[in-house]
Amino acid sequence: MTRRALPALLALALAACNAEAYDNNDAELAVRQKAKEMCSCLFVMELTEQECAAWTRVSPNVAKATIDRQNKRVHAVALGFWAADARFDGRHGCVHD
Repeated sequence: MTRRALPALLALALAACNAEAYDNNDAELAVRQKAKEMCSCLFVMELTEQECAAWTRVSPNVAKATIDRQNKRVHAVALGFWAADARFDGRHGCVHD
């Protein structure tokens, strides 16, 4: 990460924390989207991890996903503060926990 990017990410994180009238801030939405879309891509559409990483990449790409293939779950973290989980349910596809 360059020195220029760090202040921009910090400003984004602080702005996302200031969600007075809206409970779902941008970082929370980004991390929930990453978890559910990565889960759906892997376990519903059955694409490769590389294809799903490209398919779920957004700009700025603030959320990172960890995949648990054995339990068909995806855990995502954004900016080190927000986290979300999604799991594959054979009847409903991927759902948030």
